[in-house]
Amino acid sequence: MTNSDMTTNKPGRPLNKNSRELQKDLLIKAASELLEEKSYRTITIREIAERAGMKSAMISYYFKNKEGLFIALIEQFAAFNIAKMQTAINSDEPLKVFIKEAISHLANNPSLSRFIADEVLFQDGPLAESIINAAPKRVAQFLPELMRALQKQRKLREDIDPKWAAFSLMTMILMPFIGARVRDRAWNISHDDVSSPQWVDHIYNLFLSGAGIPATVSTNQ
Repeated sequence: MTNSDMTTNKPGRPLNKNSRELQKDLLIKAASELLEEKSYRTITIREIAERAGMKSAMISYYFKNKEGLFIALIEQFAAFNIAKMQTAINSDEPLKVFIKEAISHLANNPSLSRFIADEVLFQDGPLAESIINAAPKRVAQFLPELMRALQKQRKLREDIDPKWAAFSLMTMILMPFIGARVRDRAWNISHDDVSSPQWVDHIYNLFLSGAGIPATVSTNQ
């Protein structure tokens, strides 16, 4: 290691950029794992540090506090999944592929979906605002553009507001996961049900049945 790689000699702090990023990733990973076992509010800084094999002070050093760590977790998670959703828009079946990607990312991360619901629906503050900025606001920027494109292709009714259509679609996708407890106990619809290809087809067809242009309608009308 050269002198240029050194950042600090203070005890307990990493010495170079690579080790800094590694330790940050380990703390984020530990937070994500604990979120699968318990709620955000019951997770302690000590538990996160112990799971990552570090001292609690490292969380303050990198993220200021527990809230900052979970904001980093949400931003990392959103960056990857939003990119996949945006890529879907360039596919041959953009609407269906978008629905598939959105459902897949919710289905594969139920603990994160629960965390987002708990902190956005029932709380207010910097954490809730960061969650909204990380994913919902970004989807709200590009999904209405897909609706406008579908309108130009005569696949979506022209009298429907693209933003309203996009919001309605996201509500249809999100609610089975955010309302998982009611879905399970009242409707007896399982996580596997709403994660299946059949559910993707269901949401796709249901959305188009209300917002789409029927295939029997002539494009000359």
